[in-house]
Amino acid sequence: MTVLAERFSPSDIESLVRIAGTLALSPAAAQLPAPYRELAHRAHAEIVADASGARSRAVSAVLGPRPGQRVWMLRIWTRHEDTTAPYATEGAALTELATHVRESWDNVGGQGDVPDEPPADDAEAIDLYYGPDGDAVPDQGFELYCEEIGRAQRSRIAPLNFVFPDAAVADGLNRAAVFYAADDDGPSCVEVAGVLVFGYLNAKDSVVQVSVHLDSADPDHVVRPDGTVPLRVVVEDTVVFDDSNHYAPHPPVLEQLLDAADPEQRAVISTVAVLAGLMWSCPNCDWPNPRATERCERPGCGRKAAIGSRAAALDPAQVLALEGPR
Repeated sequence: MTVLAERFSPSDIESLVRIAGTLALSPAAAQLPAPYRELAHRAHAEIVADASGARSRAVSAVLGPRPGQRVWMLRIWTRHEDTTAPYATEGAALTELATHVRESWDNVGGQGDVPDEPPADDAEAIDLYYGPDGDAVPDQGFELYCEEIGRAQRSRIAPLNFVFPDAAVADGLNRAAVFYAADDDGPSCVEVAGVLVFGYLNAKDSVVQVSVHLDSADPDHVVRPDGTVPLRVVVEDTVVFDDSNHYAPHPPVLEQLLDAADPEQRAVISTVAVLAGLMWSCPNCDWPNPRATERCERPGCGRKAAIGSRAAALDPAQVLALEGPR
């Protein structure tokens, strides 16, 4: 599917297919290139089969538009400025508001029932600063509300007979990758099979940021029937994310817990991790292993994980969503 198809709704595409099928037997169709002429005849055959009740097997499904991501918008105004900023959670927004209140406490400290120093509790500090009616400080106030980040509300078509490209097709898609240099509209990115990978310096947070955008992924090659894209993220030699079902990373938090634990704590953590599916227990020596390993890591063992037991250990693991809610 090309970018052109993204500009039409599923009902529009249905109408275009019916138009093509209706014109398939017309003299004008004979002037079309062979692939287009064959496609028109296929559409005609499907229309006839549909009318007779003998439908062929579906090869794609229409998925509804994904919901936008919800964020909390915090507006703070004073005599000198009026700013609005987004926050991932209400708690994060209130923490920022409490920080602003404490930095401005001299405006209210010691007045009436307000203590000289702000209380430790964020909610109490905010209530004392702004007052019960929100107007305790002249020309100052705040507004906190939830909003949905706008995004293109379009349906997607996903193939039901998904097969990931073989080596030859994948090599062709890799060689057709396009690089877009940074400009006023955004940072630099690489596009391969419709997947956009942005890599840039984030000056605000002082980090090198990598962002993966999957909305435009090529449904003919890399979109699974549920609308997701099999994705693996590797930093240096460490797999930090993988939902391909071929390899699963050892969760960094679990690694940190195990590294910091004493022998008794490590045994408890390992037992819980095996029960949760984050590790698998060797059927030969009961040694707890990271779920990413194929063989037991205990010195002298090296027993290969049984497919059934390892798959059972992987099933409960939660998959990180890079793209937001679907």
